[in-house]
Amino acid sequence: MQEKENPLNVIVRRLMILIRFVGAGIKVNALKPYWHDRYVVRTNAFALALNAANWLYLYQNRTGEGFPLILHYNLFFGVDTVGEFGLLYTLPTVGLLLLVLNAVLGQAFFKLERLASYLLTLTALIVQLFLLLASHLLIMANR
Repeated sequence: MQEKENPLNVIVRRLMILIRFVGAGIKVNALKPYWHDRYVVRTNAFALALNAANWLYLYQNRTGEGFPLILHYNLFFGVDTVGEFGLLYTLPTVGLLLLVLNAVLGQAFFKLERLASYLLTLTALIVQLFLLLASHLLIMANR
């Protein structure tokens, strides 16, 4: 009869396998083909430009700094989160973090599965579009 393994040990072992897997894709020689692919470079550049546009859009529309602003709106419950204007900058910050995360994962998967790498870069672009739309809707809700 086999003895059951501690669930914590299983989780740690699987995390170590994942770290080794991702680390193998981040070697210097492995980075070169990823950033020479035209689709990857163009998609990441456009996603970065959308993220920069989001930062700029929020900066240009920084009205109402003296009172609480709507930070989250739900059709069923209405306004459920209010706060300072600076908290609106969490949208482009999260977008930038997701863009970097998708680029790192895309590098790791590029040699193994190129389609997964392309889907990650496309996902980063789509996320930036939705975050820019969310920023616009929040600015419009606060006017």
